[in-house]
Amino acid sequence: MSGIALRPYQAAAIAAVEAALAEGVRRQVVSLPTGAGKTVTAVALARRRGGRALWLAHRDELLAQAAETFRRLWPEAVVGRVQAGEDGWEAPVVVASVPTLVAGGGRRLRRWAPDAFATVIADEAHHALGAGQRAILEYLRPDLLLGLTATPFRGDKLSLAQVFDRVTYHYGVQDAIRDGWLCDLRAYRVAGHADLDAVGTTAGDFAEGALARAVNTPERNRLVVDAYLQYAAGRKALVFAADVRHALDLAQAFRQAGMAAEAAHGGLPMEERRRLREAFREGAVPVVANAMLWTEGFDEPSIGAVVLARPTKSLVLYSQMVGRGLRPHPGKPDCVLVDVADNTRRHRIVSVADLFGLRRLPRGGETVGERLAAEARVSAEAEAWLARVAGGRVRAEAVADLFETIADGGAPWIDWRDVAADAAEILASPWLARPRYARRMAAPDGPATEAQAARLASFGWPEAEARRLPKWLAAWALDRHREALEARAEARVRAWAGLLGLTPEEVRRAIQEELWQLAPATERQHWALRRYRTPEGVLAAVSRGEAAMLLDVARGRPVGRFSGRPEAGPPTPPTHSKEA
Repeated sequence: MSGIALRPYQAAAIAAVEAALAEGVRRQVVSLPTGAGKTVTAVALARRRGGRALWLAHRDELLAQAAETFRRLWPEAVVGRVQAGEDGWEAPVVVASVPTLVAGGGRRLRRWAPDAFATVIADEAHHALGAGQRAILEYLRPDLLLGLTATPFRGDKLSLAQVFDRVTYHYGVQDAIRDGWLCDLRAYRVAGHADLDAVGTTAGDFAEGALARAVNTPERNRLVVDAYLQYAAGRKALVFAADVRHALDLAQAFRQAGMAAEAAHGGLPMEERRRLREAFREGAVPVVANAMLWTEGFDEPSIGAVVLARPTKSLVLYSQMVGRGLRPHPGKPDCVLVDVADNTRRHRIVSVADLFGLRRLPRGGETVGERLAAEARVSAEAEAWLARVAGGRVRAEAVADLFETIADGGAPWIDWRDVAADAAEILASPWLARPRYARRMAAPDGPATEAQAARLASFGWPEAEARRLPKWLAAWALDRHREALEARAEARVRAWAGLLGLTPEEVRRAIQEELWQLAPATERQHWALRRYRTPEGVLAAVSRGEAAMLLDVARGRPVGRFSGRPEAGPPTPPTHSKEA
């Protein structure tokens, strides 16, 4: 591809997309890790395909990055931007804001014919179920719809499956670390003192002034310094602050602890910025507190530690901050991440688990690579148990999928705060909830009912947040949670069917046709399953229907024999049984 030097995995991703498109797969996902060049890959593909292209994103910084990459890698293309006051919708290449396209009843979106673009690229595709982006993707009919994500995992897989046909190419963090494109990340999470519930939200992230007032205290700044000394002492560190005052105060706190430290911020004269960069690069100033100056477009591979002294709700910002330390450098075995997490129930703060698609946060000092390897591994004990239960019907390649699917028990995968963010988007553009809710929206409406608030509370909503919703929007939120649960239940059906060699219909009938089947497994079922040395993690996760199915399989009975008989089960265990 003339003029574009692609890394091997980027070229492989493009080849995989083209091969799938030749098979007729038009709605695809490419998954590359943070720092691996998703934007370059997608722009190179769009240029190779030719024709009109549309890039969709929620965040201003993603649109700016995409526009710059198009101009750099495809200089002959004219790039227009559709966002707020900018309206270059007739350009051959368009980068467009999702909120702008859905505002005003989707007026700007509907100026395009559904087939106006040869290629549509949806950045942050793991949010494809968001009301705005989903409305756009359902309207447009390009030759190729390409979703980009760094984290197609667990619940995201469910949402992706409702919008896209296939994850065509995946290149994981472990692959990038192994191949030398990224260094590993050794993560530590530190409990902060600030209460963030009263901090408001602006443009999808914490309001800067209120956040700075909450986190910029002498006690918390000292905590940041102590955490650095405990986990990253001696490493060149970039510390991310909430605002300029916070950066200055953090630098002072580091100096009081005996370290050379300075603050980087937009108020510095250009000559002073260059001097500080050089001092940091050479190690004369090993700690720099940064106030949104060196967040993107700053590459210093020798950074050995990233300290997040400012929490964020933005995966994009989190990715940019962590990404400053991911470039490999001679003599740098890994990068230490110190993440200061404060108290909040109202806000969903991004973590390293969100960034890399982990089921659980790394334990103190565990690297991301180690955590990913642990989560991908199925214990020998678990495999032996499955062989005992299902005999020769077990397909080994399905084992990991099953354990991933049931790993967190029956908890809903969708976070209430994600649903609340979508609800706020719908309030700004009510047409996004139509046509299903049109009649409810037109009728006189009041606040959420007692029953709605109680049901939303069962999905994690604080009652005060639930009661703020209009009745029709509370109904929408409940439907969103129900859809998520149904998708999750269907994922469990597919996992069990693939593992045990059964049809999905057989499994569905056995584990979710009756209400009693959806309840947690009983103690009597646990006792019976322990006779087959069932791992405790599985016992804690399976439903009553799943336990009955496993017992049927283990005993050589037809699956679903006890369907509709919730009282059926193994005999009462003996009082002094060693296996009880």
